[in-house]
Amino acid sequence: MIKRVLIVLTFFILSFQSLLVEAVPLDNSTQSVTTRTYNLELSRWNISNDGTHPIETTTGINKALQWSSEQGYQVFKVPAGKYLISKGSSPNDPQAQINMVSNMTFLLDDLAIIQKETNGYEKYRILYVGYGVNQATIKGGTYQGDRDAHNYNKKDDASSVGTHEFGSGIFVEGAYNLTIDTVKTINFTGDGITIAGSNPGISGTYGKDYLYGDIDSSGRFINSTTKIRPKTAMDFSNPNYKGRKYFAFEQPQGVASNKYDVYFYKNDGTYLSSVKQVRFGMDLVQIPQDAKSFYPVFSSTTIAKFFVKLFSNDVSRNVTITNSEIAFNRRQGISIVGVDGIMISNNKIHDISGTAPQFGIDAEAAGFYPNKNLTISNNHFYNNKGGDIVFADGDTASISHNLFESSKGVYTYNAFPNTVVNNNTFNNGGLTMGGTGTANLNTFTNAEVNLNATTNTLTNATFLNSNLNLNNTDSFGSKVENITMTNTDVSVSTSLNIGSRPVHLSNITIQGLTKLSTLGGKGTDQNIYDNFDIQDYNAFNGTTLPAGTYNNCKFSSTNNESVGLSINQSGKFILNNCSFSALGKIFTMNSLYGEPDITFNNSKFNIAKDVGYAAAIYVQGAKQLSLLNSTLTAKNLTINNTPYIKIGSLGGSTKPTQVKSFTIRNSTLIANKALFGIDSIEAGTGAPAYTISNNIFNVAKLKLKTNDTKEKNQELSL
Repeated sequence: MIKRVLIVLTFFILSFQSLLVEAVPLDNSTQSVTTRTYNLELSRWNISNDGTHPIETTTGINKALQWSSEQGYQVFKVPAGKYLISKGSSPNDPQAQINMVSNMTFLLDDLAIIQKETNGYEKYRILYVGYGVNQATIKGGTYQGDRDAHNYNKKDDASSVGTHEFGSGIFVEGAYNLTIDTVKTINFTGDGITIAGSNPGISGTYGKDYLYGDIDSSGRFINSTTKIRPKTAMDFSNPNYKGRKYFAFEQPQGVASNKYDVYFYKNDGTYLSSVKQVRFGMDLVQIPQDAKSFYPVFSSTTIAKFFVKLFSNDVSRNVTITNSEIAFNRRQGISIVGVDGIMISNNKIHDISGTAPQFGIDAEAAGFYPNKNLTISNNHFYNNKGGDIVFADGDTASISHNLFESSKGVYTYNAFPNTVVNNNTFNNGGLTMGGTGTANLNTFTNAEVNLNATTNTLTNATFLNSNLNLNNTDSFGSKVENITMTNTDVSVSTSLNIGSRPVHLSNITIQGLTKLSTLGGKGTDQNIYDNFDIQDYNAFNGTTLPAGTYNNCKFSSTNNESVGLSINQSGKFILNNCSFSALGKIFTMNSLYGEPDITFNNSKFNIAKDVGYAAAIYVQGAKQLSLLNSTLTAKNLTINNTPYIKIGSLGGSTKPTQVKSFTIRNSTLIANKALFGIDSIEAGTGAPAYTISNNIFNVAKLKLKTNDTKEKNQELSL
């Protein structure tokens, strides 16, 4: 027997030595650490995987998870089956959720379902990742809410609004370095996933605790009549600071600025450092390592009304949500409520509906936490009732390579600046940028784009049956260039709407009919339009030009024309090196909405058939119209009884003139029949002398009123 034991021991020792020898690397490369996986033992922890025994199952999973963490396991693997998580005895009951631990991968079998027990609470969570839980991964399986069987008639308390919108699947509160990978979160009464901050309150302070005074760059107290500081230093003795690195002042009253300063001091009272211009609701103050106390300084001249609350706030940091499906939840797919650094990629986010806001992703911290450094890429959004993405507040985001197919696409508010939107496909929904940002290389189909911020840039975009509205609040706030817009039906009323602020637009191509005017908006005298190419615009109802300067633009029509292009409002219209081609009607000009001031330089006008109604260029009203160094052609006429240019309305000879000035100089009109090139006979009573000089009329004739100035013109015949 002893011999046998010795043989076994010898074999074990030799085998162990062999393993050690094999583990020795052949080079100096770093050895990889073996990942330890705990395969959840259901019977050991009294866990059911048949959708029964919710209390025992919830308790067992949490005990096993805690134990595996203490034993040094890195992966906690849950086998196939349905695990019913207890409804608990109160809203957000911590005993009725899976409580995640640090340095662990919570791995569900592909056929594992974590199911919330049917309940009537407005707030619940199925998996909770709390503050201080770091380096965790949630992977695989399905997390399922009780949406279909939920009792919506109860309230958590008497003051509750009763919307039942806070039943969440995965709820994250201030975690660092978290990955959510290849999971399904479906059928929750609230959000599929909530990524939030953590905000234990420290104290509220009132004006009685402060005095007028500031602090200089060396940490010395100085006098001030517009700044206030605490009478005594604040410290970090409150237990809610334990384990925390940040704090913030919130909910200010009686302040004159939305920013404040903080000065830190060492244990011996000597000055350490400061943080300046901290924004309420946007920034967190990081606590220096050697800081023992601090003084905040606020702007206020009404100290009696002053109030501010101090929190040891922190946000979730470095979060990844990838390869997952978030669907059929009532409130949101993903809510972002306090984060610094999140990547959401390669997910399907769809069918969010039931209670507002109903977005695929909603970044909205209500001015309480920072929301910044968001990256959203390569996701597919569809059937989200509120829209696909909304950024209500925060700073800095990238949205790229996504497919948006809900009826409302992406919306950023002005409280969320610095968003980059690149290489996305928008079907049906569109993009509204209320916050500053840029958009490049996007495709829009049956969509609407609105640029509403102080400054936005839209470049290299393709529009199909879609429209663009420019409503920026700053002069030249919109930079729009290299845009192609195609209309294959008349579902779009107006392709491009120009707002009331000056803009500079360049390289815009618009093809195809619109329901109404292809271009819209009043424009401004400062507007600049470079290299517009407008093809087959609405010439029947008329396409009205906004005011501004047009350089190297082309307008062409092959459709049924009644009005053609229209200039009918006050403002300056300068058209340089432009070309206009139509079947028979190029322009209608009048003073319907104010007297326009119009100048054409070095431009070309051509009609392909007979002159349309009244004239090819029908001028009923204008402050002034000048055609300079331009060419007008009509080479396919079959009749010649309608003039090319008519000044004044038909039958308007006895009415007061509406055309206050007209000049055509150094221009050429070429026709194949002897039509009237210019007819001013019906300009109206009180019409001034119009100037027609240094022009060539090849075949065309002149039909002018008696006081017109006609000089140095050539009237050629066939």
